[in-house]
Amino acid sequence: MIHPLGRNNSGGADSEYMRIMLDLRYFGLSPTGNKYEDAQKLAQIKSELIDKIQKKNNNTSDSSDGLGIQVINPVDESDSVQRSEMEEQRLGAMNIARLNKIYFGL
Repeated sequence: MIHPLGRNNSGGADSEYMRIMLDLRYFGLSPTGNKYEDAQKLAQIKSELIDKIQKKNNNTSDSSDGLGIQVINPVDESDSVQRSEMEEQRLGAMNIARLNKIYFGL
């Protein structure tokens, strides 16, 4: 028998039910053949999946220890005074200059 183009050869299932069956197979379940039951089962699976994802997101956002985040405390003023004195002396730059004089014979 020759079927015209565009005819649905799925045994009377509409496109919505075909999509439900494909989604159920994606989740590893076989369709029952009843559109209403399969739609309910698919909705339940999707809601469980959404809940699982939301719980995982909440757990990761609540605990910063799992991400390795450290809070940096502000620098004391005594440290900044000592640092500014060292920057004025430029010990690192002076050492490099001395080494360059020795190496290049200046």
